[in-house]
Parts: sequence; structure tokens; C-alpha cells
Amino acid sequence: MKRHVFWPLVAALIVAPTLAAFAVSNTGWDGTWKGAWGGDATQTTSVTVANDRVVSYTYQGTSHPVASSNVTAGAITYSDQGNTVTLTKKSATTAAAALRTPEGNATAVLTRQ
Repeated sequence: MKRHVFWPLVAALIVAPTLAAFAVSNTGWDGTWKGAWGGDATQTTSVTVANDRVVSYTYQGTSHPVASSNVTAGAITYSDQGNTVTLTKKSATTAAAALRTPEGNATAVLTRQ
């Protein structure tokens, strides 16, 4: 094999798996998503996602850590204190959020900030 053909081939073999791993691990959710439950300005909420996991959520100005979450390219689910939140991606900057609690349910539109 000629030298001028060999090095580009080696570079391609190194770069391709790295790019594929990045594409698989990056679901496109990273950032802070903000909105209000029921569209009510007194029910503000935000969800912060980093490295394919929900790290915290904020409700009415109080931040809460999130111990575990399930993040895929199309949806996020996490639970805290008997409440479950599901975000469904509608676009690169918009998600529909659904809150399920023992007291009732709510929805919100969240936008990436």
C-alpha cells in the first residue's frame, strides 16, 4: 500500500468510531428547558440536562437535584417525591412536558434557553 493512501485510511479508522460514539451519546437535550405548568406564570418550572441526564429541576424558583433519569433522543422521564415528569421533544428548542402527581396532572410547553 502506498504511503499517501495509508495515512488517510488510518485517520478515517480513528475518526469514524469517535464520531459515531458522539452521535449515539448526544441526544440533543443538553441545556435548560423553561416554561410554566398549565401556562400559569406562578407555576414556573425548568429542567436542566447535561451529558444525557437530568441534573436538576426548578419549581417556583426552588432547585431540586435529580438522582436518575431516562434520556433518549425523543423523550426524557424522571421522578421525584412520587411525581413523574415526561418531556417529549417537538423541535430542537421546544418540548411538551407532562407532570403526573398523586394530586393531579399538568402540562407545559418548555423552551430551551
